[in-house]
Amino acid sequence: MSAKVPQTIKDSLYSSRIIATPSIANKEDAAHVIEALIKGGIDWVEITLRTPIALEIIQLIKKQFPEMNIMAGTVIDSDQVAQVQDAGASVAVSPNLSTKVLEEASSKEMPFVPGVATPTEIGMGIGMGLDTFKFFPAEMIGGMRYLKRVYAPYAHKNVQFIPLGGITEELIPEYTLEDFILALGGSWITNKELIKAKNWKQITQNAQFAKAKSG
Repeated sequence: MSAKVPQTIKDSLYSSRIIATPSIANKEDAAHVIEALIKGGIDWVEITLRTPIALEIIQLIKKQFPEMNIMAGTVIDSDQVAQVQDAGASVAVSPNLSTKVLEEASSKEMPFVPGVATPTEIGMGIGMGLDTFKFFPAEMIGGMRYLKRVYAPYAHKNVQFIPLGGITEELIPEYTLEDFILALGGSWITNKELIKAKNWKQITQNAQFAKAKSG
């Protein structure tokens, strides 16, 4: 049993390069947000377990939009692994490196991407059998300049990262230029103001722009 991200999922992420991270407060908005993202060419989304309706949103996306791949974010407790797996998420993501969550994910064969910020955490993750990590909070701890240096000692281990945190559209090329960046995520594509204003057209345009920048 393993929580390691399978190659098929990594290939899909590397092909997509962009993960939208919307904060959806109302179920009524969910379908509009996902439709707008799909129109903009994005097929990966991260739904974080920071709202009471997060699992319902994951279920809705899985049922109504099978073409959209779902990450479940902020999986910080072991009992959340089964919850997001049952809801329909393909990958569980955490802001930290938790042994308990990893053990639970491994027992359920749920792909798990823990968050790392230091060489020590990367080394610990590799020791646990993982090779895919969330780099968080990316820009606040030094961005690509920092990540290139902490990645270097582990390059021969073929590790890859999903940076999130403070990334803007202007920074996309800087990140996606590197092969060890699997994909990157950000909230600018679907920020709260756009969702509140129900500006689905702008979300589509933001998605298109992000995809163009990542290519």
